[in-house]
Amino acid sequence: MRQLWIAAVAIAGFLALPAAATATEEDTLPPVLEVSTTSHFEPQSPSELGKTELHITATADWRVSITVRAHGATVLSEEQRGTEGFVEQGTELAPGPTGTHASVVFWSCKPPGTVYSYTVTATTEYGEEPSITKTGSFIGATQRQCEKALRISLRQHGEEVRRQQAKARRERGEERARQRRFERNCVRVGGKPVTIETGRGPEIVCRSQTGGIVQA
Repeated sequence: MRQLWIAAVAIAGFLALPAAATATEEDTLPPVLEVSTTSHFEPQSPSELGKTELHITATADWRVSITVRAHGATVLSEEQRGTEGFVEQGTELAPGPTGTHASVVFWSCKPPGTVYSYTVTATTEYGEEPSITKTGSFIGATQRQCEKALRISLRQHGEEVRRQQAKARRERGEERARQRRFERNCVRVGGKPVTIETGRGPEIVCRSQTGGIVQA
C-alpha cells in the first residue's frame, strides 16, 4: 500500500508540472512594439501643409526612440521615456502591459512627394532585454496638394492685402472727418485752422485772431 501511495503522489506531482509551467509562460508576455501612421492634409500655406502622426504602442516602461529621415537628412529625432498603460478592472484602472507614444512630422513641399522613413526602437531601462526595432515609411504632401496649398496661400495673402487696404481707407476717412470737425469748431469760436510743424510732424491747430492757439 505504501508503494502505491508514493507512486500516486509522484504521478500527481508530474501532472502538475506542465500546468505550473504554462501559468508562468502566460504571465510573462512577449515584448510589444507596434507602429501606425495617420496623415492629415491641413493646408494653411506651402510651409504649413499638413502632418503625419506616428502612433506607437510599446511594452510598458520601455524607452522609445524615434528617428525620421527624408532626402538623407534627419527631420525628427527624439526619445520618449517609457509610459505605463492601464486596463480596466471592474470600475478601476490597473497597470497594463503596454504604454503609448506619439510623434508628429510636419510636411514640406521641398520637394513635393517627399518620402519619409522612420525607425522606432524600444529598449528597456538598463538593457536587460533585447531591443525591438520597427521601420517603415510614409509620403508627405503630393504635387497636387502642394499646388492647392499655394493657391490657398495666394488667396489668403490677397484677402489680407484687401483687408489692410480697407482698414487704411477707413482710417484715412476717419482722420479726414476729425479734421473737418476740428476746422468747423475752430471757425465757430472765431479762430482760423492753420498747419504748423511739430516734433511729431505737421499738425493742424486753431489760431486765434490775436495769434494765440485756442482749443476748438
